[in-house]
Amino acid sequence: MREEARDLDDRFFALSIDMLCIAHFSGYFERLNPAWEKALGFSLEELQSKPMIEFVHPEDRQRTVDQNRRVMTGGQAIAFENRYLCKNGSYKWLLWNATPDPDHQVIYSVARDITERKQAEEEREKLLRELRAALAEVKELQEILPICSYCKNIRNDENYWQTVEAYISHHTNTRFSHGICPTCYKNVVEPQFDDYKNALEQQLDDTKSE
Repeated sequence: MREEARDLDDRFFALSIDMLCIAHFSGYFERLNPAWEKALGFSLEELQSKPMIEFVHPEDRQRTVDQNRRVMTGGQAIAFENRYLCKNGSYKWLLWNATPDPDHQVIYSVARDITERKQAEEEREKLLRELRAALAEVKELQEILPICSYCKNIRNDENYWQTVEAYISHHTNTRFSHGICPTCYKNVVEPQFDDYKNALEQQLDDTKSE
């Protein structure tokens, strides 16, 4: 019975799709199943030949060391993520669940390759960033009013041109009272008065000459 149970354990370990391992508190893998070779490309012998931490991405090492320390002191690793080196030089994201066996100074772990999921998340985040940037650009464009360089009319949301007064009245509760600024009075109104005065004087002179 014991031999049969051991054989079943070995078969489960060998055939598991997930990456199973037993790691010693010293930091080395003690036992790995074949799924590791398939995922990372290293042989089991290569993976067991040096400390586990050397396969971890440099940016993830301190987090991994801290997590391992918590597990060795009685905690558990639940859904812990880090990146592991592949033989071709690339990295894969692994999702870990682990629990310690202090009596035997080992950690029992299950890891799963989540690289495709992480890539999909990164692509989604990239698309969200691009969407936010596009929305921000649209908002900025909406704050720009097209205005004619000559008549100073404004192009409205329906692509029709209307006076500044009409546009502001339509979009706000503003009411207008009309007046003449000093500059326009001097440059526009006074010359018109002068022209009218000159025209009247000329008309009087013509009348007298008749």
